[in-house]
Amino acid sequence: MEHHVCPWWMGYFLLNPLRRMRNDPVKILTPHVQEGMKVLEVGPGMGFFTLTIVKLVGKSGRVYCVDVQEKMLASLRKRITKANVADRVELRGCTDTSLRIDDLAGTIDFVLAFAVVHEIPAQENFFRELFGALKSGGSVLMAEPERRVPGEKFRESLLAAKSAGFNAVEIPDIERNHSVLLVKEGKNPASV
Repeated sequence: MEHHVCPWWMGYFLLNPLRRMRNDPVKILTPHVQEGMKVLEVGPGMGFFTLTIVKLVGKSGRVYCVDVQEKMLASLRKRITKANVADRVELRGCTDTSLRIDDLAGTIDFVLAFAVVHEIPAQENFFRELFGALKSGGSVLMAEPERRVPGEKFRESLLAAKSAGFNAVEIPDIERNHSVLLVKEGKNPASV
């Protein structure tokens, strides 16, 4: 299967305020993100969820946004600067084979991977990296658009997450998305 990454210019469409009617960031994130947390957002694009995450973690929290496309990060950088929260957000470039987050090992409370996992060619490695970055008991909210990702492909991603050591603990109701909440419990089976 050919590897596909959402074109950077689509980021403008993804910021459309009408999207909030179906995928309200506050409703989606409030059960999982609290003040003082360290949150990793994978594939933030131009930041549809980012500013809500920053608000929820508050001044004592920290948000790390990792994206493969510099143009997405450049636009997000402008948005967080305009919102006066750039001091609480760290933007990082990554590759399609590595998130480049080894320095975050064991420090992250929550990961948001919304409509991005299907774009990652090496999902087993992706989930191992997330597992390594999370604190014990930390969680990942993975959501994939039903129109782009068939149920079978979502289940394959879920198997990759489980092989990295994650346990699926909840199926959040996110309209028009396959979704799951994954929790890190114990050590990564590959590192034992």
